[in-house]
Amino acid sequence: MTPVVPDFDHYPIQHLPTALQMTAEALVVTWDDGAESTYPLLWLREYSLDPVTFNHQTREQNLAIIDLPDTVSLSSASIAADGMIQVTFKTEGLTSTYHPGWLRTHCPQNPTPQYTLPDRVLWTAKDRSVPPRFDGRNIADNTIFEGWLGAMRAYGVGLIEQLPVAPGTLETVIDRIGPIRATNFGRLYDVENKADTNSNAYTAQPLRAHTDLATREYQPGIQFFFCMANEVSQGASILSDGFAIAERIRQDHPEQYAFLTDHPVMFVNKDKDSEYRYEVPIFETDYRGNLTTVRFTYWLRAPMTGDITTIKRFHEATSLLHHYADHPDFQIRFRLAPGDLVGFDNRRIFHGRDGFDPSEGARWFRGCYLEREEIESRLRVLDRNKRLAGI
Repeated sequence: MTPVVPDFDHYPIQHLPTALQMTAEALVVTWDDGAESTYPLLWLREYSLDPVTFNHQTREQNLAIIDLPDTVSLSSASIAADGMIQVTFKTEGLTSTYHPGWLRTHCPQNPTPQYTLPDRVLWTAKDRSVPPRFDGRNIADNTIFEGWLGAMRAYGVGLIEQLPVAPGTLETVIDRIGPIRATNFGRLYDVENKADTNSNAYTAQPLRAHTDLATREYQPGIQFFFCMANEVSQGASILSDGFAIAERIRQDHPEQYAFLTDHPVMFVNKDKDSEYRYEVPIFETDYRGNLTTVRFTYWLRAPMTGDITTIKRFHEATSLLHHYADHPDFQIRFRLAPGDLVGFDNRRIFHGRDGFDPSEGARWFRGCYLEREEIESRLRVLDRNKRLAGI
């Protein structure tokens, strides 16, 4: 069966084409709401659904741009009764059909995605005292599951309560999102006090605000802690929004922000059997200058290099970062109970904990990592499925 669109999505027809105009380089479509869309002929040719150009099973192009004709022109263009637009390419004699909902959504000059990811919302302790919480007894409900994923995207954190306390629970939930990312700590790891340990996390000592695995070229995007046991009176979990902290520094301390954004820092793994190193600024930005990542596993820094002035600027900037990340105005503190699963953006959210007395009992969190893009992908698919179901 020939697909009607070049992907696996569903495109409700909200507007129908009413007129077509062929030019030497484009097809201009007039819609029933008066809007006009211009589609370059090269663009239309690339998305032809004929089986030579397009693989009907994978929904991917078979041909690269260089495989297409150098010159593309049309011999005809028409609108079918159902609103489908049919064109014939003159040189090849190829007739191609385009779905109006797909065309309107993907107009090159004015694309209108059917779904956009939740906007990121910066927060401090004034905005919220606990992570967004969801009922784990009903986590099979896609509405609740989608809400949890959306919270991790928007706020950088979401907590599911009252899941079954069992070794396989963490994997069961995370497998609904996407593949777990294995690291030098394994696919899953157990955060508890250990006599022979290779990480500060596996002690009872307090941990200041930090992100995990700053030593990795691609720092894991999402981190999960599932509480298997928590019998100690202390050891509160602590989170703060690194993006909100970075924004405060940018506004109030622009020189320190520039240093944290521009000056690379070497992070190094200190394990006996592995050595990961990565050098990058603590605040990473994209080509637009927007913050994408905070990276700060403070106990995994290599000795700082540079002259006296550089070292001094480094200490000033990182001390300022510590000040805000550890400040009560930015922190939320909470206790995980058995059956609680918290997920947070490890490239945005600082996490830490209070110290505790292991003689009081067990404090056992099972953990794993996942990439940000897995949550974003699952959110898109959940929304697509609702469209397919007509919800």
